[in-house]
Amino acid sequence: MSSTVGVVGSRALPASFAPLVSSVVRSYLSRGFVVASGGALGADAFALSALLQHDTASSGVIFSAWQSLAGFPVSVRPLVQQFMASGGRVVWGSSAPGASRQHAVSALLSRNRRLVSASSVIVAFMHGASRGTLYTIRQAVARRIPVVVFLCGDGASVPSDLVGRVSVILCKGVI
Repeated sequence: MSSTVGVVGSRALPASFAPLVSSVVRSYLSRGFVVASGGALGADAFALSALLQHDTASSGVIFSAWQSLAGFPVSVRPLVQQFMASGGRVVWGSSAPGASRQHAVSALLSRNRRLVSASSVIVAFMHGASRGTLYTIRQAVARRIPVVVFLCGDGASVPSDLVGRVSVILCKGVI
């Protein structure tokens, strides 16, 4: 069975970091990893785009919080459709379109836990504050899954409870 890298991160990660995410995805693919992500904006969408650009959708999996394509952000839906049409797999979640905020948040956190449970390593791209990304990192650390954190600016930092428990890379020219 292939190892899986979970690629996660800030929804606000600027497009200028897409080549970095693509490079990381390409590196893990070259070592035989499956690439998992959550299908959100930012880092997740950049990972999805990289899988499509490298014609390797069949080596990817999206862990969705949603029951259907309609739950994904509008700008991500075409990528998800292309990903599925190219052999990529989606593990559907429990939140329906129009669900309450409480249910949607619960489904997003469940999605993050499922992604972590399926991964042998997590790579996180942090830009600014990202509670979801920190939640995912903490889930991985609690399960003793290695975590690599790219700090990509806008005040992104590793909280003191995670210092020494994750590998940190400063994005060149940003911090």
